[in-house]
Amino acid sequence: MKKLLLIPLSIALFTGCASNSKPQKTMSFKSINLLDKYGVNENALMKTPNGYIFVIPDANGAAIYKLDKNYNLVWKKITPVLLDPVKSKVLDNTLYILGYDQKKNKIALLKYDINGKLIKLSYYGKKYDLARDFVIINNNVFIAVTQYTPNNNSNIIIYGNNKKITLATPYMDDVKYIKLYKNGILITGTTQSNSENVIIAYKTFDNKTVWAKTIDLGMDEKPLKVDIKNNEIIIDILSTDNMGAEKEVTFIIDEKGNFKSVKKGIEFKQLPMKYRT
Repeated sequence: MKKLLLIPLSIALFTGCASNSKPQKTMSFKSINLLDKYGVNENALMKTPNGYIFVIPDANGAAIYKLDKNYNLVWKKITPVLLDPVKSKVLDNTLYILGYDQKKNKIALLKYDINGKLIKLSYYGKKYDLARDFVIINNNVFIAVTQYTPNNNSNIIIYGNNKKITLATPYMDDVKYIKLYKNGILITGTTQSNSENVIIAYKTFDNKTVWAKTIDLGMDEKPLKVDIKNNEIIIDILSTDNMGAEKEVTFIIDEKGNFKSVKKGIEFKQLPMKYRT
């Protein structure tokens, strides 16, 4: 497998080693009610035409709860496999659950209709792969996995539409998010050698690398959120120094993979430096 060689980008962003404290958000009445009834908050809810669905781990698999608009339980089902759920989405009145089948030791995707009927159970990748994210593109499911290699490294693999998209460096790579981007897929994750850095790449559906970048702020970095607006990529990163101090940084990347700007706290600065290709 061809390996990408990426050169670190270094930016001095830390002053001092005190941890940054964040204001605590007040919990809504809705979240309090949901916690009392089901042990989840409103962030776990996925909207349906006549209520909500959420998925949580259960001793016998993953538990699927269907609620009405007043948060009353309509039905509850347990997945037919011993599933450790990773991500769930409701799209076009269909529920998708991505997880790890603990008996088969493989990644599983379960597809349900809105009434809780299992439509399809599919398996992806090799044994002991790690399920991370998925997207639906033109009714095709693309599954992002982290796959370990015999030399104790790991690579990023995207399965979908009878194709395999790969992203690999000489180090430990771990995918976090995938999104449809132009004529391919935007992959965001981390790569780790001496420290953990963010990796972001635009790959075509036929596995060509249009561009790939890493972001190394001199500490440990991980992506928190990725948005796409007018083909510009906005990526929020959490950077942690060796004393445990944390800093959130936002990068804006153009469609050619060039870093346009960085936002640190409330201060906005242009980046007068070179980045790798």
